Amino acid sequence: MDIITTRSAASLRFLLKGSLSFRDKDTFAPILDAVADKANLDVVLDLSSLDHVDSFGIGLLLLANEQAAAHGRRFSLVNPQGAVARVFEMADLDAVLNLRRDTPPGSPSVAPMRGGIGYRRLPPSADGDESCVSLGGRLVFAEHETFEEIIAILAQSTGSKVVLDLSGVDFMDSAGLSMIMIAREEAEARGQTLKLRNVHGAVQQLLNLSALEFMLEG
Repeated sequence: MDIITTRSAASLRFLLKGSLSFRDKDTFAPILDAVADKANLDVVLDLSSLDHVDSFGIGLLLLANEQAAAHGRRFSLVNPQGAVARVFEMADLDAVLNLRRDTPPGSPSVAPMRGGIGYRRLPPSADGDESCVSLGGRLVFAEHETFEEIIAILAQSTGSKVVLDLSGVDFMDSAGLSMIMIAREEAEARGQTLKLRNVHGAVQQLLNLSALEFMLEG
């Protein structure tokens, strides 16, 4: 695992890249030192580039959380993706750790860590011909009302292309797939093309099985 460290006036941020496992215990040591330090800085672990975490890696995260609490430090984990996000959900870690997703100031939050779907509208392309909405969480039948809000946002666009960025979506069932097909049909009725961006894991497998790879952005 590699770690990139950045410091601001209020926080110390660690970007974790690769895989967090037993052999990374020494690499993880600076994070344990940071949460035990007397400096009044928030400690943030950015997991957006972390591809895998095993049980020992989870133990390191829990240890850092315990040490932060013991020293009165604010400690949070942000932007878990794909398999890592699923591990956290299955282990119910959001009951113990402060898990969240970063969003630009003033944007609605994207995806609660357990259940549900979150979204935010991304800036249009430079030429104004493309509009994009980023989704996160679980796209299932219970979220159809929220998805109707997303369709309404896409309907406001005037360009020829609308995009659903699914980088934060870690699960989608057949009902979620049907919602995307409805969004596609409505886009085509307006003379627009709907594409899916940053699809991964189980979501991509579902699209492949449904012979809908043509919806993926090339």
